[in-house]
Amino acid sequence: MPQYFAIIGKRDNPVYEAEFTAQQGQQGQVQQGFPQNLKELNPFILHASLDIIEDLQWKTNPNTQSGSNSGGGGGFLRSRNVANVDNCYLGKVDHFYGLAVTAYLTYGGMKFVMIHGNMNNGDVQIDDNSVRAFYQEVHELYIKTLMNPFYKIHDPITSPAFDSRVRALARKYLNK
Repeated sequence: MPQYFAIIGKRDNPVYEAEFTAQQGQQGQVQQGFPQNLKELNPFILHASLDIIEDLQWKTNPNTQSGSNSGGGGGFLRSRNVANVDNCYLGKVDHFYGLAVTAYLTYGGMKFVMIHGNMNNGDVQIDDNSVRAFYQEVHELYIKTLMNPFYKIHDPITSPAFDSRVRALARKYLNK
C-alpha cells in the first residue's frame, strides 16, 4: 500500500514530503506506488484535509465526534492534563476516493499528515497502532532536527539523514 507523508508547518507550508511505495507483496513482486494522476493530486488532497485537522485541533475532545467535554481543557492544545496520552494522534480524519488520510498534531502546531493508498478498489485498512508509532518516532526525529542550531524552524527539511530515517521508520511500521 503506498503512502504519501508530509509535515506541514503552522503557516500551512510544507516542511517535509515523502512517498513510500516499494514493498514486497505476498508472491514476492514489488508493488507500485500511486498512479500518476493520483500522485499529482496528493499534495492537494493532503492540504484539503488541513481544515478538518484544524477543526479537530480546537475541538473540546478530539477523540469523540460529538464534541462532549470529558474533563480536559477547552481545546486540543489545552488538554494536556487529560488521561489520554495519545491525544496528538488524530487517526483517520478524511477520505478521498478510497484513499484514507491520517493525522498527528504536535503541541507546537506542526501537522504530520499521511495519505494511505490502496492498490485494490476496496476501503483502506489502517493499523492504528503502527501508524501511531510511526508518527511518534517521526515526531521525535523532528524534535531532534529542531535542536540543530543551523535549522530555521519553518524552512523545509532537506537533510538526507532525516529522510533516510523517516523512510526506515516507514519500512518498519507501515510496510507490513
